[in-house]
Amino acid sequence: MQVAEIKNDIKSGSVRDFYIFNGDEWKVQEIYINQLAKAKNLRIKRINSINDIYVQLRNKSFLSSDFCYVVRDDEAFISNEQLWSQVKNSKIFAGNIYILQLTNLDKRTKFYKAFQDEICIFEHLEPRILKKYIQKEIDLNDKNCQALMEICEYDYGRCLLEIDKIKNYAEHELYAPFTQDVVHWESDDVFETLVKEGAIYQPPKDAIFDFVDAVLRKKVNLSLELLQECYDIGEATMVMLTVLFNNVRSTLQVQTYHGDNLSKATGLTGWEIKLAKSHIGYYTDDWLEYMLLEIQRVESGIKQGKIEEEFAMRYLLGQIM
Repeated sequence: MQVAEIKNDIKSGSVRDFYIFNGDEWKVQEIYINQLAKAKNLRIKRINSINDIYVQLRNKSFLSSDFCYVVRDDEAFISNEQLWSQVKNSKIFAGNIYILQLTNLDKRTKFYKAFQDEICIFEHLEPRILKKYIQKEIDLNDKNCQALMEICEYDYGRCLLEIDKIKNYAEHELYAPFTQDVVHWESDDVFETLVKEGAIYQPPKDAIFDFVDAVLRKKVNLSLELLQECYDIGEATMVMLTVLFNNVRSTLQVQTYHGDNLSKATGLTGWEIKLAKSHIGYYTDDWLEYMLLEIQRVESGIKQGKIEEEFAMRYLLGQIM
């Protein structure tokens, strides 16, 4: 099921009895839960399990009103195959809505195969749409809006939490020294201040691709700094070697190709080609080939115990840069 189908259900007034929500975008899930409940004029009631209401649902005389029942990770339901058919094929929820929110969804399970038509995956919003929503909430310029999205990893819910923090700070009256004049904060100034002071949480950044980019642009000092960042967040040496090898190889393929169909000849995607083109010209073809051989030699040396993994990447940078 796509999010657009839920929109159509709401617009057409044909809201279903049962939905399963999954995905990272929890705030958008909450928005649709509220809209579904509103469409059927139901109050939202959060429960721990379908077991909490199952008997009452089967005997309507026990119920004084209908609800939009919302439950998170209902293991009692997920593990009871007999209950699946009753939920799918009966009118047990007639008049009510049952929304199951799942934190993790394994597509290999029987449960997924049984309910794939009822499952809706809420992916992160497209950047252009997310930006529009953010700028409806707060007056941030394009640069700071982009920065906020990146900090929050394009998660709308997290963006709203940080926006609330910015608004609260901006509304707090401060007095200028000596004059005692009230200082009114602009949203952009508050955002930049909070970021600078570390008041807006920034998750550890996966530096591996920045590291590879620095290597391929011959930025020695930056490469060493980003290598340390990779180690600080626990990036494995063998993973770094693999990513570096693949990017050096792509750069060599693009740099040496002179035909008309680069994608077909190399097997690279459009994004991979674009990335490789940004690294062309920093090294000669021969040196790129040498880099590939050195990466393979270091990788083999680690596996054979000839090179200490702790020093392998720094040794490699000394050889290739």
